[in-house]
Amino acid sequence: MKTLTLAALVMLLAGCVSTTGVVKISEDTYMLAKQDASVWSGAGVKVELYKEANEYCAKLGKKFSQVSNTSVDAASGRSMAGAEIQFKCQ
Repeated sequence: MKTLTLAALVMLLAGCVSTTGVVKISEDTYMLAKQDASVWSGAGVKVELYKEANEYCAKLGKKFSQVSNTSVDAASGRSMAGAEIQFKCQ
């Protein structure tokens, strides 16, 4: 019974992540945004975005350069933790 409950919880949390993927917002600027119910801190979400952005730029043979960032912590019963970063690959 505990295994079934744990499996259901994992499936529920896995379904509570929303991400944009890398989105080109101008000629040389990109954005990534994510909300995650399994993290309380917006900074924790932002770390994941920085990793993804660095990997994206590396695949282009370029280096990540931050333009801006925002984050919001989770509010129990009201909202998930989330973050957005804008960046360039130079």
